[in-house]
Amino acid sequence: MDGTDKDVGARGGAPGGNMAGRSGLPGRAEAPNISDAVTSAMMNQFARELTSSSLSLWPQFVQIARRYFNVHHGYVLRKMLWQLMPFHSTKKKSTDGELGDHKDWTVRIIDGLEVDIEEPDLYIPTMGFVTYVVLCGVVRGIQETFAPEVLSATISSALVILVVEMALMKGALFMAGAVNTPTLDLLALLGYKFFYLSLHLGVGLLCGHGRKPAGFFYGLLICGLHISCAIALWQALRRLARLQPSHGQECVTDMHQQCIKVLLIVQYAVCWLLLPSWPKVAIANAPEEVTIAITTAASVLSGNSSAV
Repeated sequence: MDGTDKDVGARGGAPGGNMAGRSGLPGRAEAPNISDAVTSAMMNQFARELTSSSLSLWPQFVQIARRYFNVHHGYVLRKMLWQLMPFHSTKKKSTDGELGDHKDWTVRIIDGLEVDIEEPDLYIPTMGFVTYVVLCGVVRGIQETFAPEVLSATISSALVILVVEMALMKGALFMAGAVNTPTLDLLALLGYKFFYLSLHLGVGLLCGHGRKPAGFFYGLLICGLHISCAIALWQALRRLARLQPSHGQECVTDMHQQCIKVLLIVQYAVCWLLLPSWPKVAIANAPEEVTIAITTAASVLSGNSSAV
């Protein structure tokens, strides 16, 4: 009996032990699967939250960008002419909006309403910036010092100066009472300087014929460009309601007017800082190179403007 019981117990214990072992091994094998599932679920949730938050910001960015790039050929031509002769437009705006029967091909429509000519956009500053970079490369090219790094250095330095100027301008307007000044409005208004700088460089290249431009006509034209640049900025800062002080205290209004005058001087100084150095002596074959470069830049810009 004892031997039999021991054998039965041994035989019975062995299966029991094997079952326990078999039941225990899957338990230990399932633990890593559970942790992997939890980790995967957490990562998927994090990815969904990140994607949903980024996608929620994208429509807002597109809507804001569409407002500043919503232009057409007629408006671009009218706005460039106004930048050269920045006098306040006394034209009466239509009350019919975009659906009116008599639509002016030079007006700009935002949200179904006509906007003033002083309203900033980002298309002309962007195209002016591209032209400015190309013409800076041309100036370096006629000096026979052009390298691919010149374009990247010009872009980097111009953007840094523009951002610093925008930050200073926003801080000055904030202290002058214009606490709700949109940053993109300031970026667009300050970006118009590249339109004037492009004209400055283009006229200088044509008048200089490969050397530093000089002459009474050139000086008078450049002086007129810088005066137009200052007056256009002054008109926008003076007339756009969102760039005005939020409360009508007389001392704040006077400070705002003084701030605008100081910003005009800063604008002139920044334009002078962004100008490249002209060659002091004439370079052989420079007129031909200048003509080819300006023709190429004009063709590129005309191709970009056709996409408006």
